[in-house]
Amino acid sequence: MPGRSEVRNVMDSAPAAARAPGERLASVAAVVVLYRPQAELLARLIESIAPQVGKIFIVDNTPERSEEIPAMLHNCECAFCYRANGANKGLAGAQNIGIGQALRENYTHVLLLDQDSALPGGAVDGLLAAETWLLRAGQPVAAVGPLYVDEKTGERSRGVHRSGLRVQWFPIPAQETQPVEADYLIASGSLIRAAVLRHVGLMRKELFIDWVDTEWGYRAGNAGYRNYIVPTVVMKHSVGDASGRVLGRRIYLHNPARNFYIVRNAVYLLRDRRMSRHWRVTMLFYVPKYILAHSWLAENRGKSFRLMLRAAWEGMRGKMGPLTTL
Repeated sequence: MPGRSEVRNVMDSAPAAARAPGERLASVAAVVVLYRPQAELLARLIESIAPQVGKIFIVDNTPERSEEIPAMLHNCECAFCYRANGANKGLAGAQNIGIGQALRENYTHVLLLDQDSALPGGAVDGLLAAETWLLRAGQPVAAVGPLYVDEKTGERSRGVHRSGLRVQWFPIPAQETQPVEADYLIASGSLIRAAVLRHVGLMRKELFIDWVDTEWGYRAGNAGYRNYIVPTVVMKHSVGDASGRVLGRRIYLHNPARNFYIVRNAVYLLRDRRMSRHWRVTMLFYVPKYILAHSWLAENRGKSFRLMLRAAWEGMRGKMGPLTTL
């Protein structure tokens, strides 16, 4: 299998893809999952992706019916399909609905997006070009995704890879122009071939939300594929509700329900031997630190601590699905 230097050489000298850019983009379907979105952020997202894909599948987990969103989509410059679930079926469940429809309509690629993301112009073509070059270099690509910048802090995303007994988050240099391999990618902005989704499978809906992309990334790795960050494609993305610092390190803060899912799902996946042992060892240290740090920074420390202990207990018992009561 080619090494990184060989990939660089292939990418530097790769001819144009066989199909014209317009044809390539028409074969891509975007899957956007909504949950009580802000109208201005959703409008920004739609405007950014409409010229770059053949169709947008919007799956709305908002329990209340919206008239505003369908009206907004009527001005969309590409084909779209809007589905209101009438209940929160979770990120994974909603992604599967959109992905399933895209596969049935024979799109070659699926682009996953959150409601608070925004792609720059030419992003999808850039991702497709990187994927083409990697495939020509003999790399078994699972997904390619952008480097993202947090809109609140301006910080650049990092990659994740195995190191020693654990996984480590590593910085991607600003001058890097070649795809960088990572164990898994953030779901929003990731581009996945239909053939890979059919082989690896869809998202595990029992996770509901959080660690969904991580689990899929490792599952793809177990099937022999690799994930790549494309640093020449930079996406704006909002990470967390706010941020704080503990012992000099920035910590992204989430609402209590989100903290519950993060802890519960991490503990649940610790039991799954299909997950990388490096990731599982890392989580053994990460989960207790997460509970302590996020409880300390919470408005109601005692309530936050008890909720995350409950999350850990439910993860150990395998009690999954939506959180019904806080």
